[in-house]
Amino acid sequence: MSVGTELAGISPLAAEAAAAVSLALGFGATPGESFDFWGQDSGDLSDVLLAEDAWSAPLLGPLGPCGEIGLVLATGSSVPVPGRGKVSSALSASAAALLGACGADHVGETERADASRLAEPRPGQEALAVPLLIENRRVGAVIVICTPSQPAAELPHLDPTPGPAAGPRSISALGEVEMTVSVELGRTKLAIKDLLNIHSGAVVQLDRAVTHPVDIFVQGSLIARGEVVVVDECFGVRVTELLTGD
Repeated sequence: MSVGTELAGISPLAAEAAAAVSLALGFGATPGESFDFWGQDSGDLSDVLLAEDAWSAPLLGPLGPCGEIGLVLATGSSVPVPGRGKVSSALSASAAALLGACGADHVGETERADASRLAEPRPGQEALAVPLLIENRRVGAVIVICTPSQPAAELPHLDPTPGPAAGPRSISALGEVEMTVSVELGRTKLAIKDLLNIHSGAVVQLDRAVTHPVDIFVQGSLIARGEVVVVDECFGVRVTELLTGD
């Protein structure tokens, strides 16, 4: 199965999201080859499209909804049907992978879904399906729906003749706008087989020494570095270096 150019770019991210969902649910399933969910003949997907066990949640970014993620368990699959709370946690675990797919920084409220609704094409959006496989048998699928990136709109012609001077702009007008600040201790890469073997008490080694400062991001952009501190029994970070852009 093949995917178009737009979907090919998010295919690895969707597979990473599917692996995170499977791991959080404890299925032990591995992601199969992703495919264009709305571009396929649904005949060979009857076990998924007719499934009674399906959930979905909106993908949300700084500008609002930007897609949807769904989990569908194939009819007759041997995996235990999880509760809504567990599915919600599993879908939320996919947010980090999907940041690069459509700008989502978190997953909204999980609801029961109609699998056939997920299969209905939507104008201006694309859908990628990642099968969940156990011993080459499909037990379900993770569906990622997002809006492909759009080219920047062409600016209208501007009259170079200066008009009346505008009043001074104050940044105070943006004072109540909330932005997401995150701190990264480090990163690592793990094979899916190693991810599936992670258990309670396991230690995942990161690529950063304890003496190295942590990275501070605002809306996904690196703006500073600092050191981890404890404030009133909560983690905090003391800024030690501000980074300036070009």
